[in-house]
Amino acid sequence: MPETGLFERVDDTRTIRGLLLPFGEVSRPNASGNEPIEFSAESISLPRDPSVVTLNDEHDRFAPLGRATSLTATERGIEAEFAIADTDEGDAYLAAPKRKLSAEVAGIVRQGAKAIRSKLTGAAVVHEGAFASAALFALAPGEEITEEPQPEDEAHLQVALATEDLPEDITAVTPEGQTAVYTPEASPAEETPNAEEEEMTASANAGATVPVTLGGNVATKNDEIEPSAVFSAMHAVKNSMNGQSADAETLLAALSDITVNTTGGLTTAASGVLQPAWVGKLWQGKRYQRKYIDLVNHLYGGIQLGGRKGFTLDQGTALVQHWAGNKTELPTGKGTTGTKGSSLRKYGYGADVAGEWFDLEGGAEVIQAFFEGVIDSYAEITDADALEDIMTVALANVVTPGTFPTEYPAAMGILIDAIEAVQDGGDDPTFALVNPVAWRQLIQTPKDLVPEFVSFNFSTGGEGNGDGKVQIRKAPASAFVGLDPTEIAVVAGAKNGLELREQGTTPIQVEALNIAKHGVDKAVVGYLETFVVRPESFVAFGTDAA
Repeated sequence: MPETGLFERVDDTRTIRGLLLPFGEVSRPNASGNEPIEFSAESISLPRDPSVVTLNDEHDRFAPLGRATSLTATERGIEAEFAIADTDEGDAYLAAPKRKLSAEVAGIVRQGAKAIRSKLTGAAVVHEGAFASAALFALAPGEEITEEPQPEDEAHLQVALATEDLPEDITAVTPEGQTAVYTPEASPAEETPNAEEEEMTASANAGATVPVTLGGNVATKNDEIEPSAVFSAMHAVKNSMNGQSADAETLLAALSDITVNTTGGLTTAASGVLQPAWVGKLWQGKRYQRKYIDLVNHLYGGIQLGGRKGFTLDQGTALVQHWAGNKTELPTGKGTTGTKGSSLRKYGYGADVAGEWFDLEGGAEVIQAFFEGVIDSYAEITDADALEDIMTVALANVVTPGTFPTEYPAAMGILIDAIEAVQDGGDDPTFALVNPVAWRQLIQTPKDLVPEFVSFNFSTGGEGNGDGKVQIRKAPASAFVGLDPTEIAVVAGAKNGLELREQGTTPIQVEALNIAKHGVDKAVVGYLETFVVRPESFVAFGTDAA
């Protein structure tokens, strides 16, 4: 889990990220007395390649931890990502990470407290999180130079300078007799009148280790420092940085965590200050649209309380035969009749809703969304029952698939056979239902493998078309009751072979006041009548389940 705040470790990777330098935030005065400073997006330039920005431990450039992989200027400031190096030091940091980021900024030119231009050169992780506290600055003439004291078990040359004029040269002699002569450069040019230019290092931790080229905090004459630090500082005073004067600031700024949901944060439940924006009902997917009920003869109204009944006439076969003529008897035969009746399903839902849901603001929207869901539920259950009725009739007439040419998939051959079987049964085929195994073969069949004298179009979403007149739908494997779900299964039929009838506006919505309890009784009712007109108009192709 990432740690709290924008400065965080990304999942379980070796990447950390955070706000490296804020915009519009005024720093606190630094230890050497320089004025506070404030950065903006226009006042700082970022390197084109972020990897040049090294992430150090406490600004110690001899203790690198990783490199920047992303530097982005946002409205809040410079947000950065760093890849922690695959080293022992990197492992140690990830095991116990310091949570404050500190920017290293060079060439700062400012006017008053406002930074005018600057350049991001590095970064560090530090213990303290205050922006620009305890700063270290490049030294102007007359200032003393010092570095953080080193441990007592290490030998260092003690050097302290307090002078307005730089000496022509300085000779350093070690206890072993080794000598080195250093020649400092002349004093720097005067500052620009309107734009102050300084070199500044600022860290939230006054005891942080910083690059020796920038010296230490406000010096004392007895502090120890290595000779290289003295002359590096002198050199920095003399030389211009990127075309700016030698007094351009260099900033090492430690920043606080950017957190919102921490203890006492404004967005926490305990605070209650910043509340989430209310957006009402969220998207829960498209509303259910029926896919199967319209494949057969779908009618509205006319459902009788006593149901419906009709007759069929079976005239047998070969009633008309050849006749010898010449006053011989004509061939004769007989026909039989049969009756068919309908079946009826009833559906309903009701609730007694408290009147407050409608009287007071904010409740009606919820009740409306709830009953839209009730209507969707009716559409879904009636569509499932329509599919069941179609399958019940078709699966009473199951045909085992034959063999087909190897030039095209078996699903294509079985689909063609099923459509032809309805035609052979004396009706015009209008639809076909295929299981997921068949659908996958059909939709992935290249067009050049479709038999030459038929045309099929399939699209994602489970719908297709055959010869421009047969609707094709994908149906769940569970609908093909009794057939092997791992094998191809196809059902074909004719629209007029089955009637499904609903009553009036579907579903019927009823609403009444419950005055005694100040409520509103709301109900949804519906009816679906099934009339199997011609079962011979349906056929199923598939393999019986084991």
